[in-house]
Amino acid sequence: MAQLTKVDGRKLRRRREELELTVNDVVQALAEREKRTIHPDHLRNIELGHKQPGVKLVGALCRVLSSNRSEFLADPADAVAESAGAGR
Repeated sequence: MAQLTKVDGRKLRRRREELELTVNDVVQALAEREKRTIHPDHLRNIELGHKQPGVKLVGALCRVLSSNRSEFLADPADAVAESAGAGR
């Protein structure tokens, strides 16, 4: 199944840092509060834009970071600029 929306990892990281949480803090909160186990490197790769989280993980991250999904969505203009640069 194709992913319909893309998460901007930079926004996710910015929110985590606003809350003064480390990657390990978020991973631990996901495990304790959401019963979701992920590796810290997976979260780092999401924040760096190397990976995209699944829908359920996005929901869990939103709850842990006291945010809503729309805060983390990538700007469609970024996707257009990204695809334009791919042809270089």
